[in-house]
Amino acid sequence: MNRYWDNAFNGMMDFGIRSSGWFIAYEIIKLLIIVVVVIFIARMLMKNSKNNSNPNSNSNPNRAIEILKERYASGEISEEEYRSKLNKLKE
Repeated sequence: MNRYWDNAFNGMMDFGIRSSGWFIAYEIIKLLIIVVVVIFIARMLMKNSKNNSNPNSNSNPNRAIEILKERYASGEISEEEYRSKLNKLKE
């Protein structure tokens, strides 16, 4: 009976690692997958936060020129003001 308990206790203490070398490889692969997924999610969140931080920040640089043309066409600004602002936008 002493031999039975001795073997059982030793088997429990090493958690079966001696008998299964694949256990370590499996755990390393699982850890790598988790790290890759966390990095992927973090990059996606950072990318979305940069895009959503200021939606009007040069997302379409020609939009300002279009607005300027509309204001000139509707008579809100003069030709001189239109040309000076257009030159500033093209710089």
